[in-house]
Amino acid sequence: MEETNQQELVESVYVSSAVNSSPHCLDWGTNGLVIFGSCNAVHMYDPRIDDHCDGLIVSTFLHHTKRVNSVKWIQQASNNSLAQDFVSCSADNSAVLWEGVQPTGYYKRKEKLVGHSDVVTSSDAIRLLNDSLYIVTTSGDCTVKIWVKSKDECDCQCFQTLDFKNVLCISVKIAILPYTNCLLLACGLSNSKIQLCISNFSNGKSGFISSHTLDGHEDWVRALDFISEENTGGGLFLASGSQDSMIRLWKFTTEENTNDSTSNEETLQLEQKKINVSKQDGSNLVYVIQTESVISGHDGWIYGVNWKSKSCSESKLELLSVSMDKTLAVWAFDDNSGLWIDFVRLGEVGGNTLGFYGGKFSPDGQCILAQGHDGSFHLWKKNKEDGGWSPEVTIGGHFGSVEDIAWEPEGRYLVSVSFDQTTRLHAQWLKSSESNNISNWHEMARPQVHGYNMSSVVMLSSLSFASSAEEKVIRVFQAPYNFLENMSNLGKIQFPPVDIANSPLGASVPSLGLSNKAVSGEDCKNMANQKTKKDYPEHYFVPLTLSQPPTEEDLVQNTLWPEIQKLYGHGYEVYCLASSPDSKWVASAAKATSVEHAAIIIWNTNGYQQVQKLVSHNLTVTQLAFSPDSTKLVSVSRDRTWTLFKYNAESCLFSLVFKSNKQTGIHTRIIWCCAWSHDSSYFATGSRDGKLVVWDKSDRCETGDDTKELYCPKSDPLIASEESFTSVAFAPTHLNNESAYLMAIGCDSGRILLYKWNSEDKSTTAWFELANIFNELGHHLTVKKLVFQPLLNKKDVRHKDGVLRMASCGADMMVRIYNVFIKHL
Repeated sequence: MEETNQQELVESVYVSSAVNSSPHCLDWGTNGLVIFGSCNAVHMYDPRIDDHCDGLIVSTFLHHTKRVNSVKWIQQASNNSLAQDFVSCSADNSAVLWEGVQPTGYYKRKEKLVGHSDVVTSSDAIRLLNDSLYIVTTSGDCTVKIWVKSKDECDCQCFQTLDFKNVLCISVKIAILPYTNCLLLACGLSNSKIQLCISNFSNGKSGFISSHTLDGHEDWVRALDFISEENTGGGLFLASGSQDSMIRLWKFTTEENTNDSTSNEETLQLEQKKINVSKQDGSNLVYVIQTESVISGHDGWIYGVNWKSKSCSESKLELLSVSMDKTLAVWAFDDNSGLWIDFVRLGEVGGNTLGFYGGKFSPDGQCILAQGHDGSFHLWKKNKEDGGWSPEVTIGGHFGSVEDIAWEPEGRYLVSVSFDQTTRLHAQWLKSSESNNISNWHEMARPQVHGYNMSSVVMLSSLSFASSAEEKVIRVFQAPYNFLENMSNLGKIQFPPVDIANSPLGASVPSLGLSNKAVSGEDCKNMANQKTKKDYPEHYFVPLTLSQPPTEEDLVQNTLWPEIQKLYGHGYEVYCLASSPDSKWVASAAKATSVEHAAIIIWNTNGYQQVQKLVSHNLTVTQLAFSPDSTKLVSVSRDRTWTLFKYNAESCLFSLVFKSNKQTGIHTRIIWCCAWSHDSSYFATGSRDGKLVVWDKSDRCETGDDTKELYCPKSDPLIASEESFTSVAFAPTHLNNESAYLMAIGCDSGRILLYKWNSEDKSTTAWFELANIFNELGHHLTVKKLVFQPLLNKKDVRHKDGVLRMASCGADMMVRIYNVFIKHL
């Protein structure tokens, strides 16, 4: 299907993903847009701060085959030009130039820069007034490459390589030396030095020549940033941040503007270095480089420095610094003391975080966006009234492979679990009950912050869920009262009545603990009686009254759900879970290499007692699925077989009905996924061999045993030999007649296929492809789970006529929600 047609059928509603844990992996352009690397992709984020609207990810760009290490908007030599193009660097040893197509705002891959022999770690770029483009890339091969693209050339050419031998270039920054036609390149090195290089761009592709080495830092130089003050005669400032926790400011001034203090022999003389360059009119000019200041104020490595744009109204220079000591600071020169002081301190988010990897001023200097060590976003805005800084709504997401997702029984929110050891809850922020005021989806709670990689999650009711991790225990959680209050306000959700007096207010996790402990209102009162807020334990719960989605600081600590039950029974790590739609049963399976450990355990949710063990498979059960009528359970396994169990109302137990074998199974590789149709008539299985089979009970009995049920394919299987099917889901309604079903199929490549399947057609024509969702609209690594939102109330504002909603998650750290338009299918 053509991409235009696919976009008419599918619309991306929500993208949730964290920024990669790398310095320089986030940049805020003069066009107001933020780009950041996430897994192998680059996302474009529109904060929409000035529109009084919560921001969202507006585009995704994919070309790299490995992790993105850094992104950078291309500087414009003209102060009036907005950022249009950007560069991304990756562990696939390449950089990519992305070019904006005006006036559509669409971005396309312009060119891939290949030449480094190791991972490309960072970059910087500048477009000159003559439209020549200079791109600088650094790599783990200890080289810096300079790429140039002239206005009349189609491709970027690598015209120079700077080899630092066994020294890594950690950071790089390029700028125009004021009053000249020279480019100044600063390279922050792993030997604690800053290497300066000069190039005269008026002479065509003139190479960079090593000029001076700036000494002073005592550890790796992690961050660099230039700012020009030529309008005030101040020349150029370079800020450098290092792992020695120090910031150094270097001043570049013309010799005639340098204070002459040689007449006073007792005056302390700073070391000066001089650069001889040519002015724009051809005459000679001497630049003097000297240390302006050494700033000490952080207790951890400094990963980022960023000057506030000189186009902002403030007359003084302001510098943002970002550190692993969990703080950001804004520095300015104080005339009274003659020192650079930090007049703003942000961060300090408690003991649950690991500091910041980067941060940027907004183009107008009124906001600051920072990236946390765990991939989180932190946004602050300056108040016009008092000049203080307040946290704002921003995006967020998992920073590890998202293994499973589950809709709340009425589809009002979505829960996801990940290898980042967290469980996250996503919901819409409805600013009012009016349908035209529906806002974007956000992470509204983080019910579980665990110590093991998460593997599966199931909803048991609107107020409870069960999750599993790489441990032998299944944990059950119940929504606290503080969550119900906030979600009722933010999402306009009416929850079932609860006993407020006996309901926990929230939850906390003791230090070095794994279990969420309930916190009552009385506990909060006792803690509030302590003298200062500093007396609170770093892990302790503080009740929230939210008027907007919670910040990262609140999510990580104050939105936990109390754990109400632990389920023991498996001998190895629990791999998958399933819950029955009637909320009576939970089925679980663990990693296994024998029949004994591959047994499926059935739990009764009334008391959470183990009811029975279902023995069938020889290896790990990869997925379980209850039928919508809660009477049947299908399991698929690494042993290439599937098994169907049926509930017996008389014995109140499940019994084996049918198990596939080499003759009846069709699949020849691991079966990864299974799903039931909404009417419980059929179930589908998908496998690594690229086969998807829909099964139905047969009237024939080829075994000769009339008492045994036989299940056969309802039609010829869907075969895509080049793909591996990893997830499948049936839509919760028929299409245009009672025999047409909509199916979503996830692949190991990251593709999501939408097919119409006709149950009355026995041949391969039963399958009709509707959409092939891939690249920017889909995932780029394994699709782990696909789930359609329950279709319970067609008058609900979330269920427009002819529109279904589908959620997906993948190994690329993304949780996505789509609108699927089926009105005309």
